[in-house]
Amino acid sequence: MKARLIRFAFALHRWSGVVLGLLMFMWCLSGIVMIWQPEFPSVTLGSRDYRTEGLAPIALPEKVALPEVPADASISSARIEMMGSRAAISLAWDGGRGVFDLATGQKIEKIGEAEALDIAGAYVSRHRITGEPSIKNLSERDEFTVSGYFNSGRPYWQVRLNDSEKTMLYISSVTGDVRQRTTESLRWVSWFGAIPHWLYFTELRKDGPLWTQVIIWTSLAGCFLTVLGLFVGIRQFRRRHSTGKLSSPYRGAKLWHHMLGLVFGVLVLTWTFSGFASMNPWGWLESGPAVGEAFDRMTGKPVTWSAVRPAIETQTAALRVGEGDVVQLSLAQLEGQVFFVRRHSDGSRERVGADGSPAPFDEAARKRAADLLAGKPNAAQVELLNTEDDYYYRGSAASDFPIVRIIVPEADDTRFYLDPVSGELRFAADPGARGFRWLHLGLHRVDFFGWLRVRPLWDIVIVALMLGVTGVCGLGAYMGIRKLARGGKLDNQPTD
Repeated sequence: MKARLIRFAFALHRWSGVVLGLLMFMWCLSGIVMIWQPEFPSVTLGSRDYRTEGLAPIALPEKVALPEVPADASISSARIEMMGSRAAISLAWDGGRGVFDLATGQKIEKIGEAEALDIAGAYVSRHRITGEPSIKNLSERDEFTVSGYFNSGRPYWQVRLNDSEKTMLYISSVTGDVRQRTTESLRWVSWFGAIPHWLYFTELRKDGPLWTQVIIWTSLAGCFLTVLGLFVGIRQFRRRHSTGKLSSPYRGAKLWHHMLGLVFGVLVLTWTFSGFASMNPWGWLESGPAVGEAFDRMTGKPVTWSAVRPAIETQTAALRVGEGDVVQLSLAQLEGQVFFVRRHSDGSRERVGADGSPAPFDEAARKRAADLLAGKPNAAQVELLNTEDDYYYRGSAASDFPIVRIIVPEADDTRFYLDPVSGELRFAADPGARGFRWLHLGLHRVDFFGWLRVRPLWDIVIVALMLGVTGVCGLGAYMGIRKLARGGKLDNQPTD
């Protein structure tokens, strides 16, 4: 019975390798590419926000007309900026949302071709790009706008900037936002890196639930194949009757697959498992309700249009008077109070109150936010962080420094990272998020220590490991193809 089970395990490993070998080999090759280009094309890359950098200073009409919204409507977001050559406000409330022309107060129902070129023209001017924008087409989706994040803005005007980088902007025909930016080099690298690695093929990725299940189950199958391979490899590396020495019974490609598998097999398993963990399967690493409850305490009861409208009128009056370099004005709520964040053309930001007076998120405001997040006074640790920690660092949640870190010991040491200007929550590291950090980011990127993250040390370590893992999977895929070519027959069977 035992011998029969062992033979079954061997056969199952061989046929699992036939089915999954090429997929795992593709994950390895695309993973090597992503060592140097880990990011998917986006309007925000690293610390840069290309969209806001492309906004012209707000130029308000002589008479500002705000949209008609019910006075008691709870406002979740409000943002004023230029849409090409006209000022517009983007509003969302409990009952509707839209982008409105500040000259008429009317909702902008559709962004046409001429308006898309106007928006692209402002972007080109602000980025000092030499090129004349032109429309490629109106696209419902492609591989760079396939995820659910883009659904609210479909379809998109694809606008060529005709610059040296062959930049393409994706401008929403619904909101006028520049939602995506690609360059020729990013497009090419993505097709060899992120797209195959994440299975971001349009026809699969456009069905979010299906794509999620495919990633989960193929990753699990890869883990199963690897565990079987480790069992087979360890069992076969034993003392031979013919020589009395510890050795492999194989030769050729099987020998290399066997020996590399013994050395790098555990890494194959950890990388496959951490890919599985990246999908947060079945809510396994989800944040608990405590984070949302703490955030609600900090933001307070949603502000209504009756409170936001006069505040916006005050802000727009101030802009007409002398704030000519403000490119964005956005609502920031804290403890039920109305604040606004002004972003200037040089990238600097400031928070002001509803009356337009300075209202910095200073030490007293941070202390108050900490008390609200903890649910009681003096129960949290507050620090202005200028360097990375284990959960907020370059390549993970971090986008910029400094950051306000608030640790609540009584809430499982949950860490809240707040924007130092607006006070808004950027990231929360509760037990679920911390588990994701170690089980996905830690294992998948070999990212456990700050010193190991330093380049080029990290590149050297990760390339060496990736070459070994790629060798294991590549040889497995090769043997699987050969097995299929022979009609499923075995070759090079060990005699001892």
